[in-house]
Order: sequence, then structure tokens, then C-alpha cells
Amino acid sequence: MADKDFNYEEAVAELENIVAKLSEGNISLDESLALYTRGVELSDLCQKRLIEVVQKISKVNKDGSTTIVTDNGEDND
Repeated sequence: MADKDFNYEEAVAELENIVAKLSEGNISLDESLALYTRGVELSDLCQKRLIEVVQKISKVNKDGSTTIVTDNGEDND
């Protein structure tokens, strides 16, 4: 998954599948390593995307804070 084709929700779903396969333990060592490597790549992409979102939220908030107010009015830091 190239950065330009990155979809956060799809990456999270793929990560969940990888975790499930690794948790089962019925796969070869080589396949486990390949899945683990892919999982790290996806995790890094997701983390970068979340950082981008927080930076955008900071720009939108006039005071530079990253506090997000939910529908119920509670702050989520």
C-alpha cells in the first residue's frame, strides 16, 4: 500500500486480520515474519496519518489545542 493509496480504515482492518492470524499460531515462521513485517508497516502508516490529523485539528482550533469536543459535549484529549 503506497502512501498515496493509503486508506486508514482499510489499514486498520488489515492490521486486525494480521493480529488474528498471528494470534491463532497455525502459520509458519516465515509467514509469521512476513505478517509481522506488514503489520509494522501498516502501524507506521496509521501513526503518521493520526499525527497529520492532530496537526490539522490544531490548525483548525484557534488556540492551537488538540482538544476535540464530542457530540455529548465532553472533551477528548
